[in-house]
Amino acid sequence: MVARQEGKAVFVYYALPGETVEAEPRGRRAGVSFARATNVLEASPDRVQPRSPQYGECGGCHLQHAAYERQLALKRRVVEDAWSRTGLRLPPDAPVLGMEDPWRYRIRGEFEAVFGPDGGFHFGLHRLRSHSVVPVHVCPIHDLRIERGLEAFRSAISEAGVKGIQNLTLTVEPEGSGLLWSVRFEGRPGLTLDAGVVAVAADQLPDLHLLDDSMSFGFWGLGFRVRNDTFVQTNYRQMLVLYQVALDYLEPGPGRRVLDLFSGIGTISLAIAQKGAAVTAVEENPRAVQLGRLATRINASRDVTFVTGRVERALNQLRIGEHDSAVLDPPRAGCEPAALGELLRLGPERLVYISCDPITHARDLALLVRGGYRVRRAAIVDMFPQTYHIETVALLERS
Repeated sequence: MVARQEGKAVFVYYALPGETVEAEPRGRRAGVSFARATNVLEASPDRVQPRSPQYGECGGCHLQHAAYERQLALKRRVVEDAWSRTGLRLPPDAPVLGMEDPWRYRIRGEFEAVFGPDGGFHFGLHRLRSHSVVPVHVCPIHDLRIERGLEAFRSAISEAGVKGIQNLTLTVEPEGSGLLWSVRFEGRPGLTLDAGVVAVAADQLPDLHLLDDSMSFGFWGLGFRVRNDTFVQTNYRQMLVLYQVALDYLEPGPGRRVLDLFSGIGTISLAIAQKGAAVTAVEENPRAVQLGRLATRINASRDVTFVTGRVERALNQLRIGEHDSAVLDPPRAGCEPAALGELLRLGPERLVYISCDPITHARDLALLVRGGYRVRRAAIVDMFPQTYHIETVALLERS
């Protein structure tokens, strides 16, 4: 939360608005001072007991100390402030779409290897604003199968005395029994675990099928293959909410020609094509494009065409009038100015912009508005409960 010290703003972790706390400085970054609450003198009525045993050490969660309704209100305030700083106004009817159960939602976890002073081996997550790692054995925002898989691989690797492990990535099938795993060794790309080590881990997970290449992923009657080196929404339940909002805004149907920018493996692309629209999907990661083309064959879809490359370069090859609408879901850094420039040149009538960072989202929306678009609708989808991360969706139309 933001406090003031001698008139200057200080971002205080693990505090809530209205509280009186003791805090210790935690440095500066990009002109912003940070501190961490070490003692709560006057608590907010919205303060609750965190569920994670390593909360306050692990940097993965930031809001477990806040009641969930308060978390949603805080996130709305963050989005409103980000928009106002660029001269925009979040539509007053913009909903904040939270979860009925904001726990155990992550279907993917990436864990760093750490060795304790006793020589014991663990997997963990980075400490808050640090490169050091805190061991993690219980993490209530991850699917329980990931938590179990984490311990199974840890004990199997320890028993075998494997050295040089850097990290472990686990992804579970939302509606299946597959557990997709991959490891990385320090300075040894391509090296993987011995089959015997994996077998020991599998013995501890008799209800799961360990997968080392790809796994099944599906929704709304569509099927995909997912790898650990390709992006997938980590909150499967809220992904369905997010995609429904995006499709409601986009209104795809027969005769519509849609651009899907930063398309990944094509999940949104095929959901749009399922409504009868023709889709051009643009993605820079060739592995994701390969899986996207596989998905078109799995789903017998002829209405999605994948283009491999950077968005700005792909858009530069298109002609005005080829597409009437676009959906874009860029990484946290937002869109390159050149990509926004090409979008403005092409001028599709309708844009649906999905973002996981309110600041870069507001920045890009303001540029699109100055280029002739108008924000018509917006929604906040809580994809990351217990953290300060925020997902927003905006509908823009040419004015």
